[in-house]
Amino acid sequence: MVRVPTYNTYMNMISQNMSIKSQLDLYSYQAMSGLKAPNYSGYGMQAHTIVSLEAMLGVTQNFMDSNDVVKVELDAMSTAMDSVQKTLQDFKSALINASGMDLTKTSPDYTGGQITFGNDNVADYIGTTININGTTYTFADTDGPNQINIGTATSGADVANAVKNTVAGGADFTVEGNTLSFPLYTVDGPSTVLDVDGVTTGEPHTMSEDQYNTLKTLQNQAFSTLKMLVDALNTNINGKYIFGGGESNEAPISFPFSNLDEFQSYYDGVNITYPTNPAANQCDRVLTGEDTGDLTLQSTGGNTGTITAANGGAFLQEAVNANSQTTGTLTFSADKNTINATQYGAFSTISAGDTLVINGDGAEGNGGKVYVVKSVSADGKTITLDDSTPIAEDVTLTPDNTNPDATVNFSTSYPIGTVINMEGFKDNNLPTHVQVTGVSADGSTLMVTADPSRFPDTTIAVDKDWSLEANSYYVGGSLDSEKIISDNQSLTFDINGGDPAFEKMFRALGMIAQGNIVSTGNVLEGDTVDIDTTLNRVEEAMDLVQSAIYSSGVDSTEVNPDIYTVLAKLNSNTVVLNTVQENQTAVKTNLENSIYNVKNVDQTEAAVKALMAANNLNASYACMQQIINVSLLNYL
Repeated sequence: MVRVPTYNTYMNMISQNMSIKSQLDLYSYQAMSGLKAPNYSGYGMQAHTIVSLEAMLGVTQNFMDSNDVVKVELDAMSTAMDSVQKTLQDFKSALINASGMDLTKTSPDYTGGQITFGNDNVADYIGTTININGTTYTFADTDGPNQINIGTATSGADVANAVKNTVAGGADFTVEGNTLSFPLYTVDGPSTVLDVDGVTTGEPHTMSEDQYNTLKTLQNQAFSTLKMLVDALNTNINGKYIFGGGESNEAPISFPFSNLDEFQSYYDGVNITYPTNPAANQCDRVLTGEDTGDLTLQSTGGNTGTITAANGGAFLQEAVNANSQTTGTLTFSADKNTINATQYGAFSTISAGDTLVINGDGAEGNGGKVYVVKSVSADGKTITLDDSTPIAEDVTLTPDNTNPDATVNFSTSYPIGTVINMEGFKDNNLPTHVQVTGVSADGSTLMVTADPSRFPDTTIAVDKDWSLEANSYYVGGSLDSEKIISDNQSLTFDINGGDPAFEKMFRALGMIAQGNIVSTGNVLEGDTVDIDTTLNRVEEAMDLVQSAIYSSGVDSTEVNPDIYTVLAKLNSNTVVLNTVQENQTAVKTNLENSIYNVKNVDQTEAAVKALMAANNLNASYACMQQIINVSLLNYL
């Protein structure tokens, strides 16, 4: 029998209906979204697990996003280096082709000249003259001062041999048949023998058209490669110069030349040659009038001269003040040409190629001299000096800065070969740039080369507008940067525009591209071609290019000594990054799956439950309606 509903009965039915409705809402949400609950509270004890998993997923995603940027930078660096390597290999091939030219001979004679005595009527030569090294010799039938006795000669070959056997230095002459060959420019001046019938001469020493074209093409290729190298090292990705080191907002290379003529007008190969010293190529020293005081320029003949500063020691910069803490005991070895300290890092402020000046009474016989640094050991304890500047004597000493008679100071100056821009002079006749060839031991005078027409003997008064600034292409930083790619791994980016591999390339290319290596001059007008200079530059450039490509471990103390090492580092970093990215992709997938398994439901099952909950709610509401409609009258 149905009873008349009370208030409590009514409230119970409402509560039951609301519970069924909540189930319907939840199953409907699950069926539509696939999630178990709309908020973390709906997951109960699993909420902490979800939050932890999502946090881990967020960290992983952040690493993946930043690693995508690192990947772009690495790919760009690898692409740039691949281009550099290919271009450098092409230039090396051109160098090999140029070095294969026989620059000691050309047709008919590149060693000097030839005279062919084609007339066997020897009497025709009597009384004629030949001018050799400024001395005039006369062909005669007797011996005498400056006479060539051809009295017994019966053929042109006999005449040629008579010249060879008579002339001082004739051992340098060669005779083949009736042809006399002689070294460069030894037969010159008016020689009446050259007007005799049957006498022919070879071409004067000049560069053949093929040689000229080959070397000129090589120079154009060298300059084009220079420009390509600049573009490669100044690659900008995401607003950063990827070869700029720690100063990635500044282009690492500043190359001011737009064409070969402009480059050669600066590096003319005579007054200003392209630096062969890496330290000179990367020097960034700047001195102002305040540093030097008045400057006195004095020519010392030809294109050489001196620049003397009124301020004593102006061209020196203290590198090491030796004492028991900075260097410890110093050992000068004349046999090894080294300076050794007992303290680690004692000479870390000194670099290969530096011009080193040692002063102080404690240095004994090795003080007051100028040296060129060949290398500095990795631990900074040993300096090896260039053979051209040997240690004077073996000395072992312990510097004592408390005793003025026992001090030892190491200072550096502009490295030999440094090109100094002399900017701001009001006199246009003064040189715009000079090249350092040495420095005085007291640091007050630089020895330089410059255009002699612009190097007068004069004194330049101090002026705030002028400066002495070392010309260097390398303006970007050399600091290393580190990229964090995961919780436990990072990549070191230590490939910078100023690394030895690139500096060697610049030196090799600049050595060839500079002036005074190609000539179309006429020897009869006083123009010459220096065979040794051309050969030496090509051979030195070849050695540098090979060292820049692969140094065979010779420069193992250097950081990034060659392209092989650079590419190996890039490939290694790429492999590590790819592995980390693959792992992070897998971790991300696992985390997403774990989160999905905890947070999600089977939507089909949820839809069925939602339908069942809807039916239950309909039935519950129907029952409730029926019960509510039962009144006392109906009941009676």
